[in-house]
Order: sequence, then structure tokens, then C-alpha cells
Amino acid sequence: MPIAAPALVPARAAGGVRTLPDLLRPGLDLVFVGINPGERSAQLGHYYAHRGNAFWRVLSESRLVASDVGPDDDRRLLACGIGFTDVVKRVQTDSTQVTDAELRAARPAFERRIAYSTPRAVCFTTTRAFDVLFPRVRASGAWGRQPVAIAGAEVWVMPSTSGRAAGYREEGRRVLAKLACALDGGRPR
Repeated sequence: MPIAAPALVPARAAGGVRTLPDLLRPGLDLVFVGINPGERSAQLGHYYAHRGNAFWRVLSESRLVASDVGPDDDRRLLACGIGFTDVVKRVQTDSTQVTDAELRAARPAFERRIAYSTPRAVCFTTTRAFDVLFPRVRASGAWGRQPVAIAGAEVWVMPSTSGRAAGYREEGRRVLAKLACALDGGRPR
């Protein structure tokens, strides 16, 4: 019997504002997790679609994917074992406008989505969401694998790839390199 998907977020959220649908399915290797969809990403219908966001450049340079990828590839990566979601599904360009209380309130639904997709690893593309959901777990500046799990999945944290966090891209590359090794036992994908 197929696994029933949890109530995944509809393409339109409250107030008719378009949001990004979760790109999840059971049996994933990895799920990337953001705080919330940005307005540009929601408009274009793809994760990390703002041209100032370095996510796709950093991912393309990793061994997690076999070739250069961009926002238009997010759905294709689902077939390759990589999914996408956000903790909060409300569209907001400035993620600082998503409150800590909103992140904590979204945690049960977020964890159900992760449990549904049964990934081997979850990678937060933001330290803030992780730090709110798992207070006092991550030391300041400690990116990479964390000493917690979500629905049996290893949890990783990388610095934001937002244009406002450009100084941390090299650290993001290092995290994804270590994550690729952990998922593949050091073998190139």
C-alpha cells in the first residue's frame, strides 16, 4: 500500500498569495530546508530563484549533483533523490519578518513532511531556522552535521546562500562537500 502524503502545503496559501509547493517524496537522500519561500522564488515557482542567491552555484560545485543546476532544475532533482521544503510556508522576502514563534509553531507540520519523505539527511540552508527549532544545540559558527536527527535523518546546517550572506559561500561549499562524502561514503556521485 502506498504511503499517504501528509497534508502538503497547497500552491496558494492564505490570502491567495502563491507559495512554493513542497518538492518531497518518500525515499529521498537529502532534503534542503529554508526558513520560508521568498517572494521572487514564489513568483517564479522555484526554490532559491532570486538571482542574488548563490544556492544553485554552491550546489553545482558540490558532488551532490552530476552537473550544473539552477532553479529550473528543482523538480528534476526530486527524481535524483533531492527534495526541497521550508519550515514556514508563508511567502516573505525578508525572512527576518518570520518570527521565532512562527517557526516553532510550524515545527510539527515541518517534521511530518520530513517523516513523509524519509530522507537520509536534511540540510538547513539557514542557521536561524535550525537554531530556533533546536536551541542550544549548535555552537556559533559550527556548520555541518549536528548532534540531532529529524525522523531518523541526519541534520546538517550550512550558512545562508542569500546575497546578504555572500561572505559565507566558501563555508557553504565545505559543508556540502562533507555532506556529499557522508551520503556517498566519499564516492563521487
